[in-house]
Amino acid sequence: MKRYFRIVKMVLSLANKRPVVVINMFISCAIYNLIGLLPPIATSGIIAVITDYNFEGIWHYVLLYCIFYVLYYSFLTLNHKTYSALGEYYHMEVQKKLFKHIADNDEIFADISKGRIVDTCSEDIRYLVDVLDTASESLCKLVMLLVTFGIFFYSNVTIAFIAVGIDLIYIVIANDNAKKVSKYYEGTRKYEDKILDTLNQMLSNITQIKSLNMMPSIDKKIDKTRARWSEDYKKKRKYMMIKSTFTPYIVYAGKILLYIYMGYLVTQNLMTIDKLVMLISYFELTINYTDKMLEYMLNLGNYGIRVKRIKNILDYTPESQVDFGDIANDYIDGRVEFNNVTYVANNKTILNKVSFKAMPNEITAIVGHSGAGKTTIIRLLYRLGRVKSGSILIDDESIYNYTKKVYSTNVSGVFQKPFVFEMSIRDNLGLIDPDIKHQVEACKRVGIHSFIESLPKGYNTVIASNNRVLSDGQKQLLSIARALLTKSEILLFDEVTSNIDPQMTTKVAEVLTDLKQDHTIILITHKPEIMEIADKIVVLDRGRVSAKGPNKEVLAKNPLYKELMNRTFASASNSIE
Repeated sequence: MKRYFRIVKMVLSLANKRPVVVINMFISCAIYNLIGLLPPIATSGIIAVITDYNFEGIWHYVLLYCIFYVLYYSFLTLNHKTYSALGEYYHMEVQKKLFKHIADNDEIFADISKGRIVDTCSEDIRYLVDVLDTASESLCKLVMLLVTFGIFFYSNVTIAFIAVGIDLIYIVIANDNAKKVSKYYEGTRKYEDKILDTLNQMLSNITQIKSLNMMPSIDKKIDKTRARWSEDYKKKRKYMMIKSTFTPYIVYAGKILLYIYMGYLVTQNLMTIDKLVMLISYFELTINYTDKMLEYMLNLGNYGIRVKRIKNILDYTPESQVDFGDIANDYIDGRVEFNNVTYVANNKTILNKVSFKAMPNEITAIVGHSGAGKTTIIRLLYRLGRVKSGSILIDDESIYNYTKKVYSTNVSGVFQKPFVFEMSIRDNLGLIDPDIKHQVEACKRVGIHSFIESLPKGYNTVIASNNRVLSDGQKQLLSIARALLTKSEILLFDEVTSNIDPQMTTKVAEVLTDLKQDHTIILITHKPEIMEIADKIVVLDRGRVSAKGPNKEVLAKNPLYKELMNRTFASASNSIE
């Protein structure tokens, strides 16, 4: 029982407990279950008046029947209403908490599969209300069993011992089966997560999978997981079958013995027929309550697995979690400084005593070979890790000392792959700033307003994955406009031109040159057109700064920077040819 109480406690801890509604659920459940014990009394009364040949007295018990069922369904309706209220509340509130927690802890995907996270956010949360409903029902059924046992003991001690003995044997065997069903159900969910995770990866890279004919090998690999799932599924079904088809023999064998004994008592004038009918009705209710209670407890165990999955995500805290500080000063100039920064991940030094400054009204470009540590610099500025030594400062204050609100409204940017939601252009921009005037100003500044206006629905045009309303370059410009709407002083750009054509690269370069007038811009690039517009260059080589300074000065003195420029010019020429 402790296990079931823990499950209920976990659910109540996931969101505000809503005590009044929860109590209403338990009370309405208890009342309609108690009322369900009353009809056998009316049945017994009808038999009594019939055996006494007093037919007129039957209407009294018919009226009682009507009252019992009106009350029963009234409280059952109330129970359904509380279920609906709690179901909606828990689904919405917990899903919000999950979304927020995942967004705040993006490292979670390194430890918990994407397939499992998606399944939990969409599927598992649906069953939270069922935990409370099932707990109330199973508790009430247990109380009903105790009440019926009391009726048996009050009526006939011998009959009571036989009925209780049959029921206890049934409960012990059925409960053992339920535990095994729950165990193998958890196994099937684990393997389903693995299969879903593979599916998510396939959907993200379907073009490459098809072009390389990887599907047969992927399918072969998934087959191993499917085999493990099948093994646990068969075991689960085996114990479910035992519970449904073999365990009931205990009840039926005991029922036959009990009814023979009660029939004998009637023949010996030790029990009246009306009492016989009443006790038979209560024994049938006893078996029904036992079946329901065991079913609810089995479901509660299965729901508990879902609750644990939700709790695991909400309790997830990455080892490298970076807490925010308490500096609420929102007047940021945008001076960024890396001061002897060393960063280590998985026992590997990624950055080694990196130092440079990025100033307002300037473009600072971070360049270097792949694996040099460029993206790590951007990730650290997004506070996605804590440095081992050294310091990262904004306006001479550690980035870890600012409040979340101040930092998120002053540091923003755009990533390599343009990202927009499948919604209208206006709604995409409205996620940052719903003011239409501000949206238009941002789009004009990045040079995409005229194109948007030329579309049939303008800013109300929906960007869907199955159409090409915007090219990748235009999506990137829209992403830059969205970053502008944050009104951040510091803008970060991570290879924003790597997936767009040369003409659009030139356009982005013009936009960046304009944006530096009122922003600090830090960017990573391999494109010569973007390198050329930078005011300062920081060249990284295997996690160290090999050169830094004004663009032309670094180009003149540093062979690595020259090599990078030559490579990018060569690749640009080849792509044109």
